[in-house]
Amino acid sequence: MASSTRGSQEAIQGQNTDTTLQGKPNSHKHGTSPETIPTRDDIQGLDWDQLQEVYINAMQEHGKAEEEVKNQTSDLLKIFTAWSETTLVRDETRALKRFKTQMQHVQNSEESLEMKKRHYTNVVKAFESALALLNNRVNH
Repeated sequence: MASSTRGSQEAIQGQNTDTTLQGKPNSHKHGTSPETIPTRDDIQGLDWDQLQEVYINAMQEHGKAEEEVKNQTSDLLKIFTAWSETTLVRDETRALKRFKTQMQHVQNSEESLEMKKRHYTNVVKAFESALALLNNRVNH
C-alpha cells in the first residue's frame, strides 16, 4: 500500500495545472470541463496530503481563470467607458450647436419683430400725419 501511495503521490506531483488527474491535457480554457473534475475513482487511492494538493491545484487553476475573467471584464469596462465618454462628448457638442442655433433663431426673431414694430409705428405715424393734413385742409 505504501508503494501505491508513493506512486500516486509521484503522479500527482508530476502534474502541472494544465493537465487532469488522468494526465490528459486540459482542453477547456477555465478548467471547468468534465474532464478536469476528479471522480471518486481518481481520488480514492489518494491520502489526505495528495487530496489536499489536488484541491489546492484545482483552486489555483480556478483562481487563474477568475483573474482572467476579471481582466477581461476590466478591459471591456475600459472600452465601454471610452465609448460612453465619446458618445457624451458628441452629444454635448451637438447640444451646444443646437443651443447656439436656437439662440440665433431667437435673436433673429426678436430683430425681425423689432423691425416690424418700427415699421408699423412708422405706418401709424404716417396715417396720423395724413389725417392731420386732411384735418388741416378741411379746417382751412
